[in-house]
Amino acid sequence: MITHVRIQNFRSFLDAEVDLEPFSLVVGANGSGKTNLLRFFEVVSQNRWPEHMLGVRSLPDSYVRWKNHLNYDHEKAAFEVQFEDGPNYYFKWEGETPDFGGEIRSIGLPIRIFNIDAEVVTGVESVKPNANVHAIGNGTTQVLDMLKNGDREDLFDRIEASFMRYVPEVDKLSLRTVKEGFKQIQVREKGLKEPTPGPELSEGTRLILAMLTIIHQEKPPPIILLEDIDRGMHPRLFEYVAPMMRDMAVQHGINILATTHNPYLVDAFQDNKKAVIIVEKKDGVSTLTTLDKRLEGLDYEKEDPEDMPLGALWYSGIVGGTPVKIGHGAGV
Repeated sequence: MITHVRIQNFRSFLDAEVDLEPFSLVVGANGSGKTNLLRFFEVVSQNRWPEHMLGVRSLPDSYVRWKNHLNYDHEKAAFEVQFEDGPNYYFKWEGETPDFGGEIRSIGLPIRIFNIDAEVVTGVESVKPNANVHAIGNGTTQVLDMLKNGDREDLFDRIEASFMRYVPEVDKLSLRTVKEGFKQIQVREKGLKEPTPGPELSEGTRLILAMLTIIHQEKPPPIILLEDIDRGMHPRLFEYVAPMMRDMAVQHGINILATTHNPYLVDAFQDNKKAVIIVEKKDGVSTLTTLDKRLEGLDYEKEDPEDMPLGALWYSGIVGGTPVKIGHGAGV
């Protein structure tokens, strides 16, 4: 599990570092650098150093290359990733001279940002072994079928139990055969005589099922990166989903990072403020800090956030990480 990262000269980051929790929530205004933080883990997980870092053209198109900050293209670039159990993962270079420093340790297999498309989560998929959930959610049906009909039905049962907890109208999760070798997700809902095909479920329901499958699959990625985790999800679910994400991350020894713009999801971190990462950009450079550190730096004679819900506190702009307010009559 990763506990700390430092990023030097990558996209919008010039020199930024932050502590990570098992489940970290990333907040900030549009264009602040939230996605660039996730992209950092995409890049360093691909394990093609130094060729990858230096942008060799022979790399496959699927590889996300390291890109320096536009204003500092020829200056030193580096990163350091600290693990809970060590050793660290470290690399730096200036110009064309790469330098490995300290211990080198792989983060794991290539990581992808999950930006789930509800439309593809419950699509008809061919049955195959060794399936994985992919970046937009395709593969969810394949993984569920592999678990259900392989030797990890216990994991399928956990997914089903969690799914029924978060979506109470669901009585059973199953897979129907569309044609030989092809299946589709369906659920049995309370009060309905016939199963409901997956594509007829709400967007939020399908997103929840995809996330549960990603986390509970037999070999989850060492880092799960979720873009706009709250999309289509009812705010009342956040108080359950956030602890579930953290528990699963601890259980599997992985990190989960998720971006959001939703203050109600921030509320779910009232007792774990250090897990909320605030991304801000000034003069084209992104910075990182955590909510607990930002609260420590407040002038309580001017600001008194003690009685405010955590999400409202962030949304108010007192702790940063929100868009600058535009006054009436401002140009567009």
